[in-house]
Amino acid sequence: MSIMRKIVLGYVIMIFIPVIAFGYHYYTQIYGNLTQQFVESRQKILEQAYANMKTDFARIQSVHRVLQYNPYLTDYLDGVYDSDADSVYALTRYILPLYTQSMFANPEIESIVIYKMKDQVLPITNLFRDRSMLDPQTEDTVSALKAGQGIWLRADPNVSDPDLIYYQYIYNTQITERIGLLEIRVSNSLIRNFYAAAGVEANWRAILLSGQGNLLTNEAAELDNKTLNLLQSEERNFFINRKTIVNQLKLEPLDVRVVITGQVGDVFRSVKHKEVVLVTIIVLLLIILSIAYYMLASTITKRILRLARHMRTLNDDNLRQLTIQSGKFEKDEIGFLIVAYNSMVKRMDELINHVHRAELRNKEAAYQVLQAQIKPHFLYNTLETIRMVAEANNDKEVADISFWFGKLMRYSLSSARQETVLAKEIEMVSFYMKIHKMRLQSRLTYEINVALDDKRLACPRFLLQPLIENSIVHGASAVLRPVHIRLEAKETEREVTIDISDNGNGIPPEKLLELRERLSRHDDLRKAEEPVGVGLKNVNERVKEYFGGESRLEIISEPGKGTCLRIIIVKRTVTDFEDLDRRRRTFDSERVS
Repeated sequence: MSIMRKIVLGYVIMIFIPVIAFGYHYYTQIYGNLTQQFVESRQKILEQAYANMKTDFARIQSVHRVLQYNPYLTDYLDGVYDSDADSVYALTRYILPLYTQSMFANPEIESIVIYKMKDQVLPITNLFRDRSMLDPQTEDTVSALKAGQGIWLRADPNVSDPDLIYYQYIYNTQITERIGLLEIRVSNSLIRNFYAAAGVEANWRAILLSGQGNLLTNEAAELDNKTLNLLQSEERNFFINRKTIVNQLKLEPLDVRVVITGQVGDVFRSVKHKEVVLVTIIVLLLIILSIAYYMLASTITKRILRLARHMRTLNDDNLRQLTIQSGKFEKDEIGFLIVAYNSMVKRMDELINHVHRAELRNKEAAYQVLQAQIKPHFLYNTLETIRMVAEANNDKEVADISFWFGKLMRYSLSSARQETVLAKEIEMVSFYMKIHKMRLQSRLTYEINVALDDKRLACPRFLLQPLIENSIVHGASAVLRPVHIRLEAKETEREVTIDISDNGNGIPPEKLLELRERLSRHDDLRKAEEPVGVGLKNVNERVKEYFGGESRLEIISEPGKGTCLRIIIVKRTVTDFEDLDRRRRTFDSERVS
């Protein structure tokens, strides 16, 4: 996948989708909280409206108390008056004002009728009716009422806002006999006022259910089956089913449940409008930001892709540099990267040409080395010829020195390896000291004492020769008296010690301290000024590098008594000895071959 697609994908995954998801989640949370608060507030309004309606019920029911405790009315219904004239007088003088007052105090009341229980009571059609005129079903419903107990009934059970009728028995003054049944018919304005107070307006609907959740009104057909099922099983007073808000409350006087429903969209119509505006703004903003991000990313990725395409075409035959277009992005990080890349390509081109020229020089050098190989063989042959002539002339000294010098030359010039064994190194040192012995005669004596298996100890080439040379130059050649050089090699459980000592003049203390400091330092010595120090320094570094650990070269000297150059080789682990043994076997096999 290209870097441009990765940037776009990263933008979509890490910015676009999280922003949309967070915005949607945040909006739904806010929207859900608002709807929940709205439903709770409507439930409180419904409960308050119900409390007001119960007050109205109590006010209307108080008409019964006014009539029950009026003696003229109870006497009239009890048949106390002997003549119709007395009944009409009592009705006109004392009873009708009660009717008028009750109707005036309760404007919701449409009519007040009393069904008389005794036949001798004078019936008046509008106020007092005979018991036979009462609906049988209603009579069955109210027959179980006790003293002081009334009941509210709906005049039309198929509508949500019916007229209401209140029934309660009127007893005689001793409350021992029913003498009448009070019927107060109330207009539907009472329940409509309740609905208005509960917020039933516009698209809100009120539906009545029985106490068991059965439908009582025709308006219930507007509800879907799921909402109806929830109404029959839901114990909560309010809930939201998808887009439908439902509040319900039981009306105890009517023994029904009133359910008020509305649509969420109708409630939050203005919020919905703002939601559309908000979503539109977010979408437009994301589009603008996406275009801006794309343009910004393209200014970066196009140059990176161009650099990547150029790098894919790069090879030994094509080392052209990437051209940079001048502009405002020339000095940014990518511009710096392209400049560094061009510098690297230029340097690679130069190095390839340099390597090509170096290969040509190596071929020339190899040819010269091939020519130079003739010179050592010519030298060896010449020395061998001198030795043979000296032996033929019975000149043993010339023959010996020619033999020793030839051995040294072969050791110095013939082998390309930088590693040998201690036995070979000691053998070459003995040839070296024999040659100097031939030159210095009795002024030089030497001895070699090896108390270890020197054929198994690998070491660097020319490890001992610089130390022997140092003893001869600064020991034997610096004094006129005879000088004795001793080479001793021994070992303990922990280390191998090689001592090269002489009995020359020794080293002055200040000079000895300076040499020891130079051996301990890691800086390079000036070869032109300190040739002896450089030789010792070189041997010390080779010992440390080859043997590792605490292996080192030490200088021990006492003025007038001589000097001892001591190589201390700390023995290695079993693995290191196996490596040394492997080196020795490799060296022996190469030497044999």
